[in-house]
Amino acid sequence: MNERPARILTIDDEQMVREILAAYLEDSGFEVTQARDGRAGVEMIRDEQPDLVLCDLRMPGMDGLQVLATVTREFPELPILVVSGMGGMSDAIQALKLGAWDYVTKPIEDMAVLEHAINHALERARLRRENREHREHLEGVNEQLRQTVRQLQEDEAAARRIQFQLLPENDKIYRHYRFSRHLLTSQYLSGDFVDYFVIDGDHLGFYIADVSGHGVSSAFVTVMLKSYIGRYRELHRQNRDRGILNPAETLSRLNREIFSCHMDKYLTMFYGIIEWSNNLLRYSSGGQFPFPILFDGQQASYVGKKSLPIGLFDFAHYQTESLRLPPRFAMALISDGILETLPQTSLRDKQAFLLELIGGTDLTIENLIQQLGLDQTGPLPDDVTLLLITRME
Repeated sequence: MNERPARILTIDDEQMVREILAAYLEDSGFEVTQARDGRAGVEMIRDEQPDLVLCDLRMPGMDGLQVLATVTREFPELPILVVSGMGGMSDAIQALKLGAWDYVTKPIEDMAVLEHAINHALERARLRRENREHREHLEGVNEQLRQTVRQLQEDEAAARRIQFQLLPENDKIYRHYRFSRHLLTSQYLSGDFVDYFVIDGDHLGFYIADVSGHGVSSAFVTVMLKSYIGRYRELHRQNRDRGILNPAETLSRLNREIFSCHMDKYLTMFYGIIEWSNNLLRYSSGGQFPFPILFDGQQASYVGKKSLPIGLFDFAHYQTESLRLPPRFAMALISDGILETLPQTSLRDKQAFLLELIGGTDLTIENLIQQLGLDQTGPLPDDVTLLLITRME
């Protein structure tokens, strides 16, 4: 499909000049219209919107400089070439200052010079128009992106509020047991989660979990996890199922639930149950590392052993372990994000540092945060979650 020829308007009070210009330019493939003075030319520009204007300077009524001032104000992208025989350099400078794109003097000895100036101006106008359209397109895309980012930020803020509202009350006391927690996120949403709750009159449950990855998808799995645990608790309350009291069975169920979702997500988890009547801890670990640290008032030691994460393998098997807790104790559970913040170089040194810290600190959640350097501002490489359980006689 051929492009339409460029439309050129000639504004000149001399009819012969207009006719000569029109004849040559039409032979060169342009569409040409004519205006006999400046006022008529401005009206034709408003009505017909040509692609280029050739304008004389000296004309009765509205002269060429007045035409330039008016047209460049109303149509800043319209190329105007001055074709005039009057004046000298000062007129050319003034015309260019008012917005003329070029200046060709009359009489025109070589019409090819004028045609070259016209083609050059039309090309400049095309490029300027395309650049403007490109900028407008980019501005539109950028505005869409800004709106999308604002919406995402609003959604993330809402999701963050919801996720943190799902956390249990901090410094919660159940009989002699105090539960304290602290969660720091590397991104707006966390893949870590912690919970503790009363199961029945003699059992207290708790867990710490760390979902693979970061951000929204990992945070969504923590919501699923709380929902699953809540369902198991409700089944127990209705005397329909006592699986929530069996840590290994609970992790096995969670493994099947998460694996069947095909979300390409897995999690590590430590789930424990404390029997109030005899201070007995029964627990099962699903890949939790570092292991929980138990401090009996004299020494600190790791609790647990290596196991498979939850949701990674359908054949994963979990075991329930039992531990008689001391009358006075503190147990610290920390997600693996802490290992990336510690200054020690080897894993062995990091583990030794954590043992020494838990065994030698006046154990409060505030002291732990300070001793681990988590009270410093700045981005974290991974989510870090602390759960501190203490019992006082």
